[in-house]
Amino acid sequence: MDQLTAHDPRRIGPFEVLGRLGAGGMGLVYLARSSAGRRVAIKTVRAELAEDQLFRVRFAREIAAARTVSGFYTAAVVEADADAPVPWLATAYIPAPSLEDLVAECGPMPVGAVRWLVAGIAEALQSIHAAGLVHRDLKPSNVLVTEDGPRVIDFGIAAGVSHTRLTMTNVAVGTPAYMSPEQARDSRSVTGASDVFSLGSMLVYAATGHAPYHGANPVETVFMLLRESPDLSGLAPDLAPLVKACMRPAPERRLTPAQIQSELAPHLYSNGDGDDDSRDWLPPSALELIDRRRGRRNTPPPPVPVPVPAPAPLAGPVAAPVAAPSAGYDPRTAHPAPAVQPSALDEHAPTKKVYPAAGGGRRHAGAPDPEQAPVPVAGPVPGPVPSTTPTPVVQLLGGSVAIGPGVKAGESGGPRPDDSLPPAATGWVRRVPGQQGPGQQNATHQSSERQGAATSESAAAVPAPPTSGSRWRPWRFRMSNDVWGVPQVSDGVLYVTSFEVHALDIATGRRRFKTRDVAWAMSVADGQVHAADGPSLFTLAAADGAERWRVTLDGWTYSLDAGGGALVAGTRGGGVQVRSAIDGSQMWQVGDAQQEYESPQSGPCVVGDSVYYYGGGMLRALDLTTGRPRWAFPVGEDVPSRPVLRQGVLHLTSGARVLALDEETGEERWRFKAPVVLFTPPTLDDQGNLFAADYLGAVFALDTGTGALRWQARTGGRQGIDPVIHEDGTVLVGSGDTVYAFAARDGEERWRHTARGELTGSPAAFGGLVHFGSRDHSLYTLDLTTGRLRWKLDTGGEITGSPVAVDGRVFACSKDRCVYALDAARGTATRD
Repeated sequence: MDQLTAHDPRRIGPFEVLGRLGAGGMGLVYLARSSAGRRVAIKTVRAELAEDQLFRVRFAREIAAARTVSGFYTAAVVEADADAPVPWLATAYIPAPSLEDLVAECGPMPVGAVRWLVAGIAEALQSIHAAGLVHRDLKPSNVLVTEDGPRVIDFGIAAGVSHTRLTMTNVAVGTPAYMSPEQARDSRSVTGASDVFSLGSMLVYAATGHAPYHGANPVETVFMLLRESPDLSGLAPDLAPLVKACMRPAPERRLTPAQIQSELAPHLYSNGDGDDDSRDWLPPSALELIDRRRGRRNTPPPPVPVPVPAPAPLAGPVAAPVAAPSAGYDPRTAHPAPAVQPSALDEHAPTKKVYPAAGGGRRHAGAPDPEQAPVPVAGPVPGPVPSTTPTPVVQLLGGSVAIGPGVKAGESGGPRPDDSLPPAATGWVRRVPGQQGPGQQNATHQSSERQGAATSESAAAVPAPPTSGSRWRPWRFRMSNDVWGVPQVSDGVLYVTSFEVHALDIATGRRRFKTRDVAWAMSVADGQVHAADGPSLFTLAAADGAERWRVTLDGWTYSLDAGGGALVAGTRGGGVQVRSAIDGSQMWQVGDAQQEYESPQSGPCVVGDSVYYYGGGMLRALDLTTGRPRWAFPVGEDVPSRPVLRQGVLHLTSGARVLALDEETGEERWRFKAPVVLFTPPTLDDQGNLFAADYLGAVFALDTGTGALRWQARTGGRQGIDPVIHEDGTVLVGSGDTVYAFAARDGEERWRHTARGELTGSPAAFGGLVHFGSRDHSLYTLDLTTGRLRWKLDTGGEITGSPVAVDGRVFACSKDRCVYALDAARGTATRD
């Protein structure tokens, strides 16, 4: 729970607001209590929705229906007010982890636990559908897991939103990774079968730890949902038939919630006793997390012993006795032993595990790693420690100094580690001399994960500010939500989108500020941060995050671009709005930019002193300041790429063509026809070359003056719209799981490097190095000349988007919700 800010209310209706539980696309969620002390979760509705009278009518109707939902596996509606200035809905507060938290901390659930959870959620859906409701936003974070079963929350809100004016222009209400195909197309007409599809998607997440559709951003995820089969890698064969029956493309062919319960009943109650206690199904680590969440309010965690360095040997802290583990329980992993846990799921176990400590809490950061020192967690820590043992720099619970990355905070008294010692191979925990070597990279990273080494968005401890003469250290910052898109760097600040826009100080790893609203699109230019939360545009000062202006548009913003003192927004349904970046005043707008698939890559853009957009089969150029049409060029049904301007000529791709157009008149200078479609925008160098790649992996080098083909090379099959990269006479192309390097002059292949998984985004090249991410959870850095691996960092999730390399540092985001800032040449090590 986060503390209240100056913008948050202190009372909502009859309830006293205690804190902020979270935020979503529809509003903020607060923890509150009644005059009798009953705690409730209150979800408020965004101001833009509150202004829509149609929404209020629908919301009131859905609230009335939600009050009739009385299923055991749902959170009861306590109170609501659809007529308040800010409409709100209060439900019973359930102190339990969400399914998302459970899987993130404890890893994928075993088959029996997944069946137990799905059966409860299916019963909840049966109650919701019986009241005439469709949930429309069923996802892991909307399912709480208690000791007696799951609880579905947040039903009755998405339905009201889905019928407002905000969805009349192809806006899908829901979460892309878990919504159904029909909901992605039009959320207004979905039925209960859409919730069944979402239930199948959640089943995949609970059993594997990943969603069935997981693109680099929400738009790519929707594209995958509509075009590709779900990713069922890691799914146990016993669960595959149920998943496929829930996720059939045709809604009428999917199972009903009642049929799902019938399918699962023989597996859950085959012994005839009808017992469905969670302790029969959930692993011990999940039960421990549930117990901690349930007792967190009344039972504070026990104080953590803090060892004090002294010349004489000291006895280590002794853990309080705990109950002996049950048969089949392995104290080294906090999971059932292989005899109980099906071995088919072991290969998908997470690297981050929960280790029980005294009192049921997480062990403190300085406790021994069970994988390095196999001491039973329940027993006492070994006694005397020789005074000559170096003390690692770690952060104890409740401490104010973060471990690992960032400049080391000053210490008062006690021995200090050797400042000349570089961090361990993964860099998040300072290594004790002689304890680990570089060869233990993965073990070190996993240990640091367990010790909570990442700077947390919700934690107070962050890297200390730099002191005089200190050197920069790599760091990472953990978000509360998924990170998407490519980070942007400007004036020593890294801007990252994770629901909100977060501004992270590159020097320290501290967060300078974050936006108070969700940001689906972002652009940074001229000392300002521009963002869109859907129907609203707002601009902040890059220095301190102070809001400069805010305006409400008539449609949902899907793309933003800034330049020339203007902000250009593409809105659903074909709208283009150009506003002053200074005060948000409207400069001009048009409504003829319709296209079948609206994405940030295909939205209107600023190039030079013109705005370019596609609509009605034409590429149109308008004056940035006045909106006066300059010219229009017919391109047919093929949406063109973002134009690249060079010496008065615009270069772009459209379908299988590469086009060169005069900037002033739009007259065609030349065109090149490739055998198949070119998804990528062109890349130009300073030697008169243009590079492009088609989706089959062919790379073309053209003369920018004539369009003549200079050379052609072949790679593997490609997907996506990531461009070819040129750096220092080398052309880099990511294709499948391999990066190819060709000589820009003649196309000779110089080297290729294959990762353990498919590449994500395009490589980033700077300073003689190549950086790229992969779905194997790793960030790679190669030598640009030889292709030899310089270093590799294993993270806790897939790398999202392309890394960014600036001034000897590389920045990358991962699906483990972390942002990584690393030394480009050394990775997590520091420079001398």
